[in-house]
Amino acid sequence: MDRLYENDPFSKGYSPESIVAAPARIAAHKRSSGDGPISLTSATFEQYVGASDLPIVIHFWARWCSVSKTMLPHFSASARELAGRALFAKVESDKEASLARRYGIECVPTLVVFGNGREIQRHCGAMTAGQLDLWLRPHLRKTA
Repeated sequence: MDRLYENDPFSKGYSPESIVAAPARIAAHKRSSGDGPISLTSATFEQYVGASDLPIVIHFWARWCSVSKTMLPHFSASARELAGRALFAKVESDKEASLARRYGIECVPTLVVFGNGREIQRHCGAMTAGQLDLWLRPHLRKTA
């Protein structure tokens, strides 16, 4: 999906130093967050998605959507269960409307998997933790 990354991070106002420092911020966040999902904004999205060596699973959700809110505990459980094999993040679509528009989010919840800074899979609708684990299996980093 080339249209997703047609803008380079420097045109968004990120300095080369912030891009280089992103992997360290991701590692520090993983240590401090208990491996739960992180909240992304327009200001932090590119830094995480573009810098992670793990697949990133992003849950686009909305507070007004009961299905989105019901799925959050399942998403958090998968984040803890699959820590070290994928990075989990959430984007509140109403607060980050520009991100939702940029990635063509038409329903909530929507799950998007990114690998190497590119979208590789998308699912519209809720999933249990077990369903999410099965859906993600082909994209997870292999453990030693």
